Amino acid sequence: MTIRRYTQTSFTQGEVGSFIKGRAELGIYRAGLETCENFLLLPQGGLDKRRGFKFISSNLDSSTLADGSTSITTGSFHSQSRLIPFKFGEGQEYVLIFEPADSTISSTAKIHVYYLDSRVAVLTNGVDGNVFDITTDNISEIRFAQTFDVMIMTHKDFNPIQLVRGSQHTDWSIGNLTFDFLPLANFSFATDLTPSAKTGSISLTLSNGNYTWVNASYPNGHVDMRVRLNAGLCKITAIDSTNLVATATVEEELADTQTAGGNEWEITAFSNLNSTRGGGYPRSLTFHQNRLVFGGSRDKPQTIFASQSGDFFNFKPTTRVVSGSSTTGEITDDAGFTFTIASDELNIIKHLISQQSLFIFTSDGEFDMSGEPITPSNVLIRQQTRYGISTGTSEPKVVDNETMFVDKSNKQLRAFVYNFNTDAFSAKNYSLVHHTMLTNATQIEYLKNYKDTNTNYVVVVNDGDLCVMGINVEREVVGWTRWTTNGTFKQIVEVDDSLYCLVERTNGLFLEKLTTDDVYLDCHHTSSSTSSSYTGANGLQGQTVKVIANGNTHADITVTAAGNFTLSEVSSNTQIGYGYTSTAKTLPITFNLGNSLVSGEKVRKLFAELQMHKSKSAKVDNKTVSFRTLGSGLLDQPIAEFTGIKRIRLNGYTSQPQVTIQVDEPLAFTLLSLTTECNFSTGKYARG
Repeated sequence: MTIRRYTQTSFTQGEVGSFIKGRAELGIYRAGLETCENFLLLPQGGLDKRRGFKFISSNLDSSTLADGSTSITTGSFHSQSRLIPFKFGEGQEYVLIFEPADSTISSTAKIHVYYLDSRVAVLTNGVDGNVFDITTDNISEIRFAQTFDVMIMTHKDFNPIQLVRGSQHTDWSIGNLTFDFLPLANFSFATDLTPSAKTGSISLTLSNGNYTWVNASYPNGHVDMRVRLNAGLCKITAIDSTNLVATATVEEELADTQTAGGNEWEITAFSNLNSTRGGGYPRSLTFHQNRLVFGGSRDKPQTIFASQSGDFFNFKPTTRVVSGSSTTGEITDDAGFTFTIASDELNIIKHLISQQSLFIFTSDGEFDMSGEPITPSNVLIRQQTRYGISTGTSEPKVVDNETMFVDKSNKQLRAFVYNFNTDAFSAKNYSLVHHTMLTNATQIEYLKNYKDTNTNYVVVVNDGDLCVMGINVEREVVGWTRWTTNGTFKQIVEVDDSLYCLVERTNGLFLEKLTTDDVYLDCHHTSSSTSSSYTGANGLQGQTVKVIANGNTHADITVTAAGNFTLSEVSSNTQIGYGYTSTAKTLPITFNLGNSLVSGEKVRKLFAELQMHKSKSAKVDNKTVSFRTLGSGLLDQPIAEFTGIKRIRLNGYTSQPQVTIQVDEPLAFTLLSLTTECNFSTGKYARG
């Protein structure tokens, strides 16, 4: 009989894919698991049962009954609501819930503003001068960027809007963005344009094409739009009845009165004009090198529009110069500019990220725009990789020195990062170790400094679960774990180093927050009042849920339709919510015998030794680990935290020995290492 011990001291690779099972010689194998669910990967090597999500809001108000009691009627946010962060400064960070208009649910769009987990304001479209046309059709494609207390939001089908925070947490307003000068663009209409003079009031005549002026005011027509041709600039003031001739006022003198070909004149880039006339609005935006930069528009999907330096709302491509009676425009380094990506396929710009360069994420590839600083004369855009970014709300996130994004397959998390060896950017794959972890990723978020872990986490919404990647780029620590819940994770956002979620439960869509407290229940409520009867369990109405009372597990209870519940004992520390099970299953254990790794031989599992830290509950291969010492008066006391080694007897013969650890009670558990003791009782290895 030969007894062998296998010790796993690190779980930093988390759950790995099935293709790794045959690579026992790899370090990934030695630090990986077949299943890792509802755990947090610690960079030091251990596993920590994840904390629960605290109930914050269900978008409703309590109603007072005739007898004076409070009844909670189940409420919900719209199922397509979206979470957006508003970060003004330290101590001034807000969670925004954008709730779209929907004729079947709510005819009016709303923005809910939360500060320190309390709703401080609600903006309603069309009320108090607030204007924002957010619907179920456009909400997922809205992009945003913020400067100080102003957030600008864009979508290809509506005028950019700005959300402004006033002097108080409760003071907010929203409306259309006002430009000092709108960008100009050439739409290749194949129609010539001839000016009648170089200065003053002139006519602009269209010819040799089917384009016509629209006799309406901007943004629905050409009146008040600007036209740039022959090195000059003019503003349309009227359209005659033929719609081929416009009257315009020259603002910067034209060089001559020559006819400008179809590719030689520009008009205002953003408008309500249809695609045959050139219009639409910007798709994405960011602030880069002291400029406001728009990425693409409905009808110019591959074009970058950059404002003048230091003047965010002025996109004028020239600087005005007055000499005597002549006014001309010169292109200077601080002038605005437009630049269209030239590529062999359509690359619709979806996201812009300002880093050492401007990173441009498109439907079919990743680009960078370089220049130190960027000026109209030195703009250079180069395609670096060809993966493309996913649609919807999955925005890139900067993690350390890498920009992570979900590619268009929705199955791979990649990092856009500079490679010194190739002197170019690459998009390395963080999904390679577990190739099936992501199946339909829809959003990513970056959670920094969570609790006392000294590491960071990338959180991905994937088919209703959260796939959480522990990452330390410097130490090359990367591993995946999957978080499940009694419901569906829909949206996530990081605000003030906290992770907020919109979670779809049986009763509706709720705002919840990942707690840092030692609470292991989802959609949970806590109370420190001494009682056996409680009210206000919002979000849990009519549900049978788990309870921790005075540190002990209590029998499951059912919450009434009014949000009330009663315990079988008086409790001064009560936690109530949905339970979840944390599961860690090892990869098939292999042993070093001689100079080779042995697997596939029949072995008998004898013992498992768990080195734990401040733990209260666990099962090993479905055997309950004891954390109580029997004695008088102890059973009604909270379970004491245990730090040390527990030895558990196992049984069963198998050719692929694995150990499964589960925590199905809402109690603490941290695993630092696992040692499995096995017996080779037959075959050639028994003679060892």
